[in-house]
Amino acid sequence: MSKISEDPHADDDRLVFDEEAQHVSADKVDHWKIMLVDDIAEAHHVTRLALQKFEFEDKPLRFISAYSAKEAQELIEAHPDTALILLDVVMEENDSGLQLARYIRKILKNRLVRIILRTGQPGHAPEEEVILAYDINDYKVKTELTREKLMTTVLGALRSYRDIQTVEINRQELTQLLTDLEKSHTDLAQAKEAAEAANQAKTAFLANMSHELRTPLSAILGYTQLLHEDAREHGYTDFEADLGKIQRAGEHLLHLVDEVLDIARLQAEKLELQIEPFDIKAMVETVIKRIHPAIVANGNTLTTELADDLGTMTSDSGRVRQILRNILDNAAKFTQQGQITLNVRRTVPDPTDPAQAYIIFQVSDTGIGMNPEQTEHIFKAFTQVDMSTRRKYGGTGLGLAISHSLCRLMGGEISVESDPGQGSTFTVQLPLKLSKSQKP
Repeated sequence: MSKISEDPHADDDRLVFDEEAQHVSADKVDHWKIMLVDDIAEAHHVTRLALQKFEFEDKPLRFISAYSAKEAQELIEAHPDTALILLDVVMEENDSGLQLARYIRKILKNRLVRIILRTGQPGHAPEEEVILAYDINDYKVKTELTREKLMTTVLGALRSYRDIQTVEINRQELTQLLTDLEKSHTDLAQAKEAAEAANQAKTAFLANMSHELRTPLSAILGYTQLLHEDAREHGYTDFEADLGKIQRAGEHLLHLVDEVLDIARLQAEKLELQIEPFDIKAMVETVIKRIHPAIVANGNTLTTELADDLGTMTSDSGRVRQILRNILDNAAKFTQQGQITLNVRRTVPDPTDPAQAYIIFQVSDTGIGMNPEQTEHIFKAFTQVDMSTRRKYGGTGLGLAISHSLCRLMGGEISVESDPGQGSTFTVQLPLKLSKSQKP
């Protein structure tokens, strides 16, 4: 007895409900499936007649009729993309409609379709907890459901279905993006191991791969921000915490990609410096402000010793900040409940050539320290003291390698002195004035 109606386009005098906003669901279907579940044939006829000219977002309704709960079970399995079910409560049994709603939500796990209960027996109203448990969207008495009220009810249900479907489609796309990202990140980790002994061609390949990773990462962060705003706007507060986790994880991965891109450019000798004069003290204060949360997170204290005659430095301020931030971050990571000291001063190694002055950044900590064998490898890419250190403290082992390469690129050097259990001292020496002719 079940059937799907033909498109109700008998004339041009249609009742159309349109939405200006574009939605994902609107692009996926050319009609809205409405399932009528009632054991009285007249109810099907009257409903079709009342809604025969109804359209929503330029799409007509397609009716599916079922005359029992059992038949409706088969039809909803065959048509999981049904947007709305107008469901009679009392059919074969007094609670046939509720049993069907339970089957749809609990067995089929269909949370998208909107369910509106209709009954000709007002005394058989379901309990409030039943309506909430099975996500029943409305309850109407047939005698009260005029043509105008029916159209308004259907309009509201279709809007709800469209919005929920949009969120679900975006969630699925985001999940797929995250899956692709995890696979890409795994591939990148494997490429890192090979890059340590790779030649120029392999280094260039790693740089290209990092560029490709930025595109899906940026998309994930963008979509997450949009979803976060939509969730807040529509009151889906349950999603906000998870979206926040995705946002933070994406930003962390983007930072890792930036590090890999830097090391690839340095190894390929394709990183260009931006030489400009800048105030040394102001630059140092900016770095301290940014790194301070990481320092205090492990219960550490920071002492700064800045010489009075620091003045101006002519170099790449962004790369100098990066070097200083890396060695301070390293000290903060491997020191707990300890002391970190930053000393910044000028020096003139050759008194006969006062123009060739240097700036010294020295960071000392009371952290775990290293033995001589470990200090030999500390400036190599993807290297940490040992694998247990990586598991405990995290990181990729790229920060110090990048700092080492940047120091050499700018005509300076970085060194370390350390003893196990006694902490470490990193010393960075950079030319106070780097001319543009010295750029690589």
